[in-house]
Amino acid sequence: MTMNRLNPLVVCMVGSSGAGKTTLIERLLRELSRRKYRVAAVKHCPQGFDMDAEGKDSWRFTQAGASGVFLTSPGRVGLIEDMEPVPGLKSIAEHYFPSFDIVLGEGFSEDKEVAKIVVLRKGVSDYVKSPQDDILVLVSDFEIKADKPVFNPDDVSGIADFIEQLLVGESGVEGSVTLIINKKPVPLNAYVQSVIKKVIMGIIDTLKREDEKLKQIDIIIKPEEDDKREE
Repeated sequence: MTMNRLNPLVVCMVGSSGAGKTTLIERLLRELSRRKYRVAAVKHCPQGFDMDAEGKDSWRFTQAGASGVFLTSPGRVGLIEDMEPVPGLKSIAEHYFPSFDIVLGEGFSEDKEVAKIVVLRKGVSDYVKSPQDDILVLVSDFEIKADKPVFNPDDVSGIADFIEQLLVGESGVEGSVTLIINKKPVPLNAYVQSVIKKVIMGIIDTLKREDEKLKQIDIIIKPEEDDKREE
């Protein structure tokens, strides 16, 4: 599922080593993927990394002087590229993952262009560094007073809901669809609301109407059993 965005929503997890950033991203990837979002992950490695294994073809290419190597296999691609300076997380997301819905970053604490989720863990990181202008929420396994929303790290569904609301807000999709079954409202997540709204609006656009401005749409669907009784 895609939100027809020009660029993906970028959210970065920051915090001390051992606070649980990678674990949180892993759990969010599973939850957001389950919700049918296309999600990518980007990790900042200040100590460096090496994808090339000595003796492999890609390693031989870079040793021979290639500044970039692109690898392909059935269902997967990979890129190794020398780059200086290294771009920020937002630029990486827009350049390499333009068709994705969400990009979750780890690290990039000094990147001022991306919104951040601060991960705290008792005994590892007990406080939030100032300033907090680019902080969206805190994820903490202990009680903390803050001007920002605070989630427990086990509340993955709640954190995913928050990210989903950001995505919907930036996509211009309003939470304006209400489903009532047997006079009881049924909760709808942003994705379901978006699908229903697009389908109904698409149908209405094909109809001839006297009124030009839509204010509200009411649709009543009767079960097949009721239809048969009326016949």
